[in-house]
Amino acid sequence: MRIKRLDLIKYGKFHDESLAFPTATHDFHLIVGPNEAGKSTVRSAVAEWLFGMPQRTPLGFLHDLSELRLGGVLEADGQETVFHRVRGRTPLRTPEDEKLPETFLQPLLGDTSKAFFENMFGLDHTRLIAGGESLLKASDEVGQVLFQSAAGVASLGPVREALEARAAQLWTKRSSSTEYAKAEARYNEALAALKSSTVRTRAWSEAKEALDQVNQAIDAANDKRLQFDTLRSRLERVRRVAPSLQMLKEKEAELTALGKVVTFPPTAYTDLQKTQIDLEVAQRVLEERGKDVQAREQEREAIVVDRAVLEMADDIENLDVLRGACVNHRRDIPLREAEADGLLEAALDGAARLGWPIEAQALIATLPDERALRRVTQLLQQYGGLHQAKQWAKEAVDEKNRELHTQQQQAQQLATTEVSVPLRLALEEAQGFRAGTARLSSLRQKVGEAHVLLQSALAELGRWSMDIHTLRTLSLPSSARVVDLGRERERLARQLSDAHERAAQDKAELARLKLEAKQFEQGGKLVTKAEVHQARLQRDQAWLQVKHGELALDDGGPLVDAGIRLADELVDAQLGYSAEAAAFQAVRHATEQVEESLHHKLQAVSDSEKALQDHDLMWAAIVDEAGVAGMPLGDMPDWLGKRDVALTADAALRQRESELNAEQDAYAQAAQALASALKAESVDLGGMSDTPDLPALVVTAAAHVQRLDAARSQQASLAKQVAQAESALHTLKLKAQQADAAFEAWQQQWQQAVQDARLQQAIGSQAEAEEAVGLAFRVADKLSQAQVIRRTRVDTMLHDLQRLDETAQQLANAVGEKVVPGADGADLARVLMRRLRAAQEALNAAERIDGAIAAAQQQKRDAAAAIANAEARINPLLSLAGTRDVAQALPMAERSDRYRALQQTIAEAVAAVTRGSDGLSREAIEAEVAEYAPAEVESLLEQAKRDVAEISEHLHMLYQQRVTAEQAFSLINGQSDAATAEARRQEALAEMEELAEQYLEAATAGRLLRWAIDRYRDQQQGPMLQRAGEVFSGLTLGQFVRLGVDYEVQPPALVARRQNEQRVEVAGLSEGTRDQLFLALRIAALELHLTHARALPFIADDLFINFDDARSRAGLEALRTLSQHTQVLFLTHHEHLLPLAHEVFGNALNVVRLERGAA
Repeated sequence: MRIKRLDLIKYGKFHDESLAFPTATHDFHLIVGPNEAGKSTVRSAVAEWLFGMPQRTPLGFLHDLSELRLGGVLEADGQETVFHRVRGRTPLRTPEDEKLPETFLQPLLGDTSKAFFENMFGLDHTRLIAGGESLLKASDEVGQVLFQSAAGVASLGPVREALEARAAQLWTKRSSSTEYAKAEARYNEALAALKSSTVRTRAWSEAKEALDQVNQAIDAANDKRLQFDTLRSRLERVRRVAPSLQMLKEKEAELTALGKVVTFPPTAYTDLQKTQIDLEVAQRVLEERGKDVQAREQEREAIVVDRAVLEMADDIENLDVLRGACVNHRRDIPLREAEADGLLEAALDGAARLGWPIEAQALIATLPDERALRRVTQLLQQYGGLHQAKQWAKEAVDEKNRELHTQQQQAQQLATTEVSVPLRLALEEAQGFRAGTARLSSLRQKVGEAHVLLQSALAELGRWSMDIHTLRTLSLPSSARVVDLGRERERLARQLSDAHERAAQDKAELARLKLEAKQFEQGGKLVTKAEVHQARLQRDQAWLQVKHGELALDDGGPLVDAGIRLADELVDAQLGYSAEAAAFQAVRHATEQVEESLHHKLQAVSDSEKALQDHDLMWAAIVDEAGVAGMPLGDMPDWLGKRDVALTADAALRQRESELNAEQDAYAQAAQALASALKAESVDLGGMSDTPDLPALVVTAAAHVQRLDAARSQQASLAKQVAQAESALHTLKLKAQQADAAFEAWQQQWQQAVQDARLQQAIGSQAEAEEAVGLAFRVADKLSQAQVIRRTRVDTMLHDLQRLDETAQQLANAVGEKVVPGADGADLARVLMRRLRAAQEALNAAERIDGAIAAAQQQKRDAAAAIANAEARINPLLSLAGTRDVAQALPMAERSDRYRALQQTIAEAVAAVTRGSDGLSREAIEAEVAEYAPAEVESLLEQAKRDVAEISEHLHMLYQQRVTAEQAFSLINGQSDAATAEARRQEALAEMEELAEQYLEAATAGRLLRWAIDRYRDQQQGPMLQRAGEVFSGLTLGQFVRLGVDYEVQPPALVARRQNEQRVEVAGLSEGTRDQLFLALRIAALELHLTHARALPFIADDLFINFDDARSRAGLEALRTLSQHTQVLFLTHHEHLLPLAHEVFGNALNVVRLERGAA
């Protein structure tokens, strides 16, 4: 079964569109169009036309859901089936809208469901991947077909697996969970119970004595283990603490020996050392760059730049280009002149044969226009046809006169009454309104529905609802502008939020810094410069009062001493906590910076708030001016959409009202026109003259016309032949007159054309005319060639040579070049070009030296700045060292670092001793360490560990012995008897025999079935898998030769093999090759399905997204083979596939184009 034509009557974007799919040897049809042209709509239309439309569909955006309609023609077994499909309870209809039974398509579609059709016969890129994965998983009908056909014995797999599972359940080597192992365990338990029941009479005293001996041995071993553990712990503590304790003593001695040290910052030594090196390097750079500047300036003074030549550089280069163009002119001029003379001589010879002047200028003046010569040629070609047409026309007129005379003798005139044209027109118009009452009722109903929709749409406008006229005349901002304003407000809001967040971060940082400064001040260890300055002022004031006698010595002396002590203590405290003071000063500086940053960020918050407020005010002004005051910006897009819905509903209402009014007017006009026409024919209308009844008038008029037409038909057959003959005669006479006139006109045109072409002397007959015209064309052509050569070649080269000489003289004079009289322009151009190149090289050299001088001077400035920076960095350190020499300050900084390192090492050693002392004091630890020689501690500790391990192992063995002894002692009083144990042993033995027989049967059957399956798979392979491998090999251009199935994994998995037999799993293929594999599987499955089922159209939608051009062509060839079995509709928006499709299918390819604008 195939589709001959698909009618998209009202469906999606389509309206009254038809797609034709003519029959061909290869039933392949390419449907191509851009995006949104309707390809997906066509694909869904085929499925819904054949199998029904869903209850809900997104394709009713242009037409009402109740109006959706599809149609077309199906071909099967040489018969055509035409039907339409609509929505509703009886969807199948004839083109005349007559209902068809639901089983109408049963003979064509059989039991095929829509889901199976879309899965098997509908394929796009998404379904290509999904369907291929389902094939690999064997999760649907197609996948089951693949692996069952590929394996050939897939139904035996579960049987073999069940047998193997049962055998493994019965018995497996070295497994205790099988049924046989469990039965064997029960047998051994019963046997052990039987044996134990025979020894209950043994002496209880022996078991009791053995248990007591084991308990005594355990107690002795526990005491010895406690001794060993104590010794081991002590030795481990000595080993841990001894190195740290020794280091602590050594570092304390070094610290004492170091004496008094000036404290420098931790990086002082590195800073001094680095700065010393930087100063030396910068000084060397400063000296070397000074020498470089002096040398470069001397080089620059030696270079002289020819400025005059450089100013004329463009003119000189253009002159050199002109010289190159003229290099062959002096040689070519004589050659071109000789060529022109030869052409002129040939033209004069031809002119002499035509009787034209043989002097060049006279020939040019006499030469006829080319159009005149072509006119003569055209008239020669027309002569034969015109002459023959004239003879044939005369003969036809004579024959038709004789025929008409015979027919007029037989004809009779019949006097009949004609039906007037107004009556016929009025009747045809009125017949169109037979169902007018029903249509008027339907239109009135649609007007009411449209009015309800309009009111509902206006109500949706909510607070800003208004009458439709006001709504239509509102001057509202465009949707694009509303979107832009919304984005701008979101940007301003984000900007304000970001500003608040940054200000909050600075506030938190400022609070942290203030808290840190407050903690410094409350600590009481920091002494500021202001405090020192205040103490010194108090000291000086007390001293001045004593000195000037304002205070007595006894009273002022203590004040002066106290002031001196206070100032000295503050200075000492300030020096002692210099690092803390520097940190406190850094905190204060950071606080000031954060306060300044916070001020700017608070200003940014204010600016952002103002910008957002201005934006909101601007929006309020816009909506006020638009007439929708108070509407939020976020609500405007939705409101605009609702407004568009209301305007659309209003337009629909006005359209429905217009249709209703037009229908009513047309109905009344048709009735009045028909009544008037009948009155003009003198037809009795009875009581309908004043109030015309259209249906009754139609019946009356139809009967009147029928009577007149019956009478007229008797006369029509008699007059028809005469009328036809008269018409034909008139036509033949006109043709004869036209033929005579055309021939006479040709004769006049011929005489004038020969005269215009000046060929009167050369043309004596029609045969001579053609030769003369050809000769005239050759004369004109050669003369034209000669003129063109002189004008475009010779004159141009002479002009170029003159311009070269003049320009060279002018440029040479302009740049002061000495010019020899009569010098060649080309030589002057070469001289000027050499001067230009030399001047450009000198200019480049000068610019390079100037750049080098500037770079060296910049390096000098950088070196001087580096020296100043380095000195500024180390000045505080030199002041602290009390010297200006870096070499003297370096040892002092090194001692400071040594002092700091010793303190750190001592602190770490103390911490290590404390951690490893297990809570003992330093004195106790030192005493323990002194008891043992350091070299013996390790060996003693190892011996203690071995002793602990040995006693622990001995204890473990004793505990096992005690458990054994306790079990033996407790079993003396067991309750089982020998009879019960023997019964259990016999029961277990019988179960073991039965399980052994079951295992032998299951294992043997499973092994035999596996051998049979493997042999069957080796002998034959499923036809579908084999065909899929052939298609896949073609799609990959031979890169892969076949497909196989890996049955060792569950579920079975496909593998592809390359030409070198390399095995590649599906996961290892590229995305494009994986698509080609899935397509090959689908084509093979489809071909297998078609061998036992009715063919249905295969719809492919853009399958070659991941295919290159070569593999796309291979894909088209695979579909070409498939199109011999079933119809293929291939949809794509890739124009580049058209040439490939034409290569594969030839000119017979049917291409259906879809346009984006079609609707």
